[in-house]
Amino acid sequence: MKKTSGPTIKIQTILDAFKLFFTNEMLELIVLHANLYAKRYYDKKIRPRQDSNNIRSDSHFWKPVNRIELESFIGLLIQSGVHRSNHELLNDLWDIRQKNYS
Repeated sequence: MKKTSGPTIKIQTILDAFKLFFTNEMLELIVLHANLYAKRYYDKKIRPRQDSNNIRSDSHFWKPVNRIELESFIGLLIQSGVHRSNHELLNDLWDIRQKNYS
């Protein structure tokens, strides 16, 4: 008689499989620390240059990421690996005007 080892979970969707690797708590921690790191980086590297040059550009302000954006980003990275486009620039992968991976 065969027995399945370990707990079994019924996976019905791709999102169910994704959630096995990335729990809600883990994603919230990644968002928190990504935003903290970005703020520290911005305060240390970018803001002093802007202040010394009197430059104010919206492109140099950090907009905090949220969990939906993080999940989208991770999904995009996974899908780019599946489609063997993992050597493309992130800006090209993120651009909605580019080809669609559906």
